[in-house]
Amino acid sequence: MKENYLDYSGPIPKEALKFVDIYTGDNMQIVIPNGGVFDFALDPHVLPSYLFTYTYHERAYVCIDHELIPLKPGGLLSVSPYVEHYEVPTVQQSRYVCINIRSNYFDELYKKVTGQVTPIFRGQYTELISDLPDLVSKYVNEYEEKVFGYDEICKSLETIIINKILRSVLGKVEKKLSITVRKEIEQAIQYMYHHMHQKITLNELAEDVNLSVSRFSKIFKDELETSPMDYLNAIRLERAKRLLLSDQMKIHRIAYECGFSDTSYFTMKFKEKYDETPREFRSNYRIT
Repeated sequence: MKENYLDYSGPIPKEALKFVDIYTGDNMQIVIPNGGVFDFALDPHVLPSYLFTYTYHERAYVCIDHELIPLKPGGLLSVSPYVEHYEVPTVQQSRYVCINIRSNYFDELYKKVTGQVTPIFRGQYTELISDLPDLVSKYVNEYEEKVFGYDEICKSLETIIINKILRSVLGKVEKKLSITVRKEIEQAIQYMYHHMHQKITLNELAEDVNLSVSRFSKIFKDELETSPMDYLNAIRLERAKRLLLSDQMKIHRIAYECGFSDTSYFTMKFKEKYDETPREFRSNYRIT
């Protein structure tokens, strides 16, 4: 698996990537915000790769050619290499997935399928293939867990994902998409992302969405097949992984930044999920 994000994103300093998770394959890179403000995306910029983006919450905005383009669930935004664009900040941090594809690879695939040269995408918006988010989730899970054979599975999923994106761009949508969750659950998830560095209780989450604790817990479990607090711990640990890989911060400070007041508890939960301590993870996977 290749780790050189520069091939897809250009010369971005590593410190700017603190609040995004990055998964880089042979011809594709997935970038997902993980709880902080991705400052690079807020400034006008270009990428050397094709950019395809979908969102999970009500609405996000991208500006291209001085035009404000709304990005909402169920759609895929397409931007060609070297087309200037930037994310427009909103009151709540946008939760989206960016898929960057090598330009020469996508151009060859587009010509093979259509017999034509790839058009210039300047924020074209098409319907999203229904199972693309699930395929991306499977790719990310394989990439992170690194169970034997993961590299071959990731390569296969990468090929499928890229072809699904091309189908979406060409309007070959198989069925309607349903990737949204109940409004109350999405609101609770937004609350978690914005306050993950602080102490968060189940009562606070339920109160924020105007539900009783028991009702909120049941709905959350029904929607996402996990408890609210387990979900919170999971996104905290994901952010910790990114900080361990991209920041010089000491481990006790990372624990604090991710909402763990006790370093020993943080280490225990990290090892429980990833089968290695934070220190071992940093040593084994850090990009130098």
